[in-house]
Amino acid sequence: MNKIASSDENPRETRALARFAAVQAVVQARQNGSTLTQALHHAAQQTWDGRLYSPATIEDWVYRYQHGQFAALQNQPRRDRGQHRALDPAALEALCKLRREHPLLTVKALTGELVRLGVLTPGTFSASTLHRRLTQAGLDRQSLRAGSGLVGGPTKAFELPLPNLLWMADCMHGPSLRTEGDATQRTFLFALIDDCSRLCVHGQFYAYERLEGFLDTLRQAIQTRGLPDKIYTDNGAAFRSQHLGIVCANLGLRLLHCKPYHSWSKGKIERFFLTVQTQFQPTLLFEPVRSLDALNRRFWQWLETAYHQREHGALAGESPAQRFARLGTALRLLAPNVELDRLFLMRVQRRVRKDATFSLGGEFWEVSPHLRGQIVTVHFEPIAYRRVEIWIGERLIGQAIRCHKQRSSQILSSNDYDHDTF
Repeated sequence: MNKIASSDENPRETRALARFAAVQAVVQARQNGSTLTQALHHAAQQTWDGRLYSPATIEDWVYRYQHGQFAALQNQPRRDRGQHRALDPAALEALCKLRREHPLLTVKALTGELVRLGVLTPGTFSASTLHRRLTQAGLDRQSLRAGSGLVGGPTKAFELPLPNLLWMADCMHGPSLRTEGDATQRTFLFALIDDCSRLCVHGQFYAYERLEGFLDTLRQAIQTRGLPDKIYTDNGAAFRSQHLGIVCANLGLRLLHCKPYHSWSKGKIERFFLTVQTQFQPTLLFEPVRSLDALNRRFWQWLETAYHQREHGALAGESPAQRFARLGTALRLLAPNVELDRLFLMRVQRRVRKDATFSLGGEFWEVSPHLRGQIVTVHFEPIAYRRVEIWIGERLIGQAIRCHKQRSSQILSSNDYDHDTF
């Protein structure tokens, strides 16, 4: 097996996402009339990635984001990354374990016990190194006192005044299809609803309830309806991915999650799903569809000709399409130099095999022979794998292609076999 690790485990990007959330909180407070000082002090009272930060630190993040966007919030990797460090990993693990068992002990007391046990050797470590490692693990005393704060959803009815200020996202189980081969196929509907107009900016049925389905839905919504300020979701696995957070941060979108067991705070999209179930799905009983593509074509036709054009009870006599068109005169559009498809590519690490291939999506892919044995990062479009890029660090190496073993067998070189001996 040549799978290494997913980019969802990148701690550098995790820290950058926490900083981005703090920056967005400051920006939101400034828009609501607070001074910069007030906004910074309010943000400093909240936990970000389970820790408290000073107003000065958060202010530094704000200015870094203004000058370099999301990339500026990521710490650059150390030049000695991958080299031997002073503190042994086993000693670090023992230190963290002891801190969890005795959170009230000082670092001096903890290290004294580890020296007594023979885990640490006097003179091979410094107190500042131990403090830094505990802080990185979220086990410093300040973080332990702060606990893990939750940012939840609204508890009162609300409605945003303009389109694209807030999109609500969710997934529901769709109808089961009887395919041409008489097999049963389950379906899942990912949808995004504009809070102001109730317009479904994009919805699509998929054969699975996974992150790649929601990413595809979000990408198409942005292409057709512009950029939202915020996206509000529940805590489902498809919405809790670090990759989704990075996509939103690179686009300047704020990703919000409702509190667990508070699905009622997303009442608008729940009501939309009820409309789909009671008005769209019954039409399939009279004219059944046999494929996912046919189901989506019927759904999009119903959206544009029925749901979007019909007066909505919460819109004072307007339809979703009318409200969106009337108020959506200053939508935030994607910058011309932004390559949207590339931002949505998923990433995994793979080790290239000796035959210059690697596995992805249940298939083998070919790369240049000079990459054999190396660990590469694969950026790929996960729906149809139309784009599979090979990266090493921050450098694009090239495209991978599907492996065709029969074709490859026709172009063997003399290096691939021993000379015949008779």
